[in-house]
Amino acid sequence: MAAPPVGAGDCLHPGLAEPRTKEDWFGYVFYEPPSRPLLPPYEVYLAMDEDDAERRRLNRSRNRYHSALVLAWTPAVRHFETEITELLAANEMAPPGARLGLLIDGPPTVGKSTLVKMIARKFEQELREDFPERFAPDRLGDYVPVVYISLTDQVTPKQISLAIARYLNVPTSGTKDTIDDRVLTALTACGTQLIVFDDLHFLDCSFKEGRASNDHIKFLANHAPCTIIGTGADLENSPLLSEGGPAIPRKRSGRTRTPAPAGDVRTQTAGRFNRQELAPFALDSDDGILQWVGVIRSLERSLALYRHEEESLTRRHWRYLHERTDGSIAGLHALIRRSAVRAVQQGTEAITREVMDSIVLSYAHERAYAKVTDLKSRQNARQAKQKQDGKRAAADGSA
Repeated sequence: MAAPPVGAGDCLHPGLAEPRTKEDWFGYVFYEPPSRPLLPPYEVYLAMDEDDAERRRLNRSRNRYHSALVLAWTPAVRHFETEITELLAANEMAPPGARLGLLIDGPPTVGKSTLVKMIARKFEQELREDFPERFAPDRLGDYVPVVYISLTDQVTPKQISLAIARYLNVPTSGTKDTIDDRVLTALTACGTQLIVFDDLHFLDCSFKEGRASNDHIKFLANHAPCTIIGTGADLENSPLLSEGGPAIPRKRSGRTRTPAPAGDVRTQTAGRFNRQELAPFALDSDDGILQWVGVIRSLERSLALYRHEEESLTRRHWRYLHERTDGSIAGLHALIRRSAVRAVQQGTEAITREVMDSIVLSYAHERAYAKVTDLKSRQNARQAKQKQDGKRAAADGSA
């Protein structure tokens, strides 16, 4: 792999923010998470005074390590990696015109943004290994195979072009048409193969701006020699697939969808983008359970704690972890990371049910878990009443 750009790792805080420029993206491509700290024997650690600088440094290094626990390449990630890789291959030398694209739809916190960044990062890393000459410092112009754009609230067509221009360090003065021309020229000159639009649900959904934003995505798909991948929530009903107008919902009959009513305006963009869903983990099948347990095991094996019982989360708490996080990969990572930090801070040196119960997750996760616990409480009360009624009936019968 080619050497990272000068200054990529030269910062006081090595954590990563959402990439906004190609330099930010290069930093993400070359980012190496903290390595697992070497732990001295537990007796030696206990003998350290709590105010000892060596102990503080060790605990701080463990917290940094736990904050960057490895992200699992789940079956869902591998599925979308295959889809995106195939699209890139099919589009690479395609004739002029709109290339096929992919929309990854799903609720918040299921890992859409993380998934697409992981795949794009791996794609560029492999390009750097296979074609190091493209990234040579003396090459005329930058080679930027990946453009990653995280959209902002109520984004307009000009803002989309401005975001790409800033990412590629293209001048942003002038009219929209001027900026569009610069962006298309830069994308071609930089050899960009993949454009990722994250949070596409932020497209302005008013009829006029929604249609304009939709048309702009089509414009880029037509004129930029790139594969476009988009992520977002509820994209099926977004202006992107309804040509900027309100999507007409299709009625459901059981699990079968009836044909869309006359007047459904899903054309062009809907015909160019493949839409697939990324859902939370479900425990409704043996395969689903195995996938969920596998993610927990990969996280648990990475812990740097002295007294954590091996695979206790995997074997005993996998269902609790699903209930607590509503099957969300983001919620699971947050709970494990926070619990590991708390186990170090409080000296328990293990992630237990008590430690996890003490962690407050996001409002959405806590609300979903409250519904689960309330339902369980009602079921337990109903079972207790039935049991009590049964005992009374038996006692009355014996009398």
